[in-house]
Amino acid sequence: MDDKPENASDQPEPKSWREERRERREARRAALGSPSKAGPLLAGLLLVILGAVFLLQNSGYIAVTLRNWGALFILLPVIGSFDRAYRLYRAAGDQFTAQARGAALFGVVLLIVTFVVLFDLNWAIWGPAIIILLGLGLLLSAVLKN
Repeated sequence: MDDKPENASDQPEPKSWREERRERREARRAALGSPSKAGPLLAGLLLVILGAVFLLQNSGYIAVTLRNWGALFILLPVIGSFDRAYRLYRAAGDQFTAQARGAALFGVVLLIVTFVVLFDLNWAIWGPAIIILLGLGLLLSAVLKN
């Protein structure tokens, strides 16, 4: 004798919105492939070099003075952004999709901000240049379909 009630159907229960969202997220992650080791590798290398420069500077072996050395930490998200852009590029079959362009543009803008802050450059020039770059990125996204 069957334990199922007579009304029960053999149809699977509909998925909840959480299950559907989880499946979409897992599909996006699978499309990106495994995370690259380049991001953490470069970030770790940057931190080791930065620590060595500070150690040598504090010991008196080198006389490099960076007034805005904290700007170097902006390079960590720059590396992550470029790594993401590369992974998206590779996942799309070596095509520069809108997501890859966005990640690369974000990395370029942060890189410019890092150099402006680090070398105390003139924001009156570089601020509008960043705005122009962002506008060009938006125009490029509007023109290109992918």
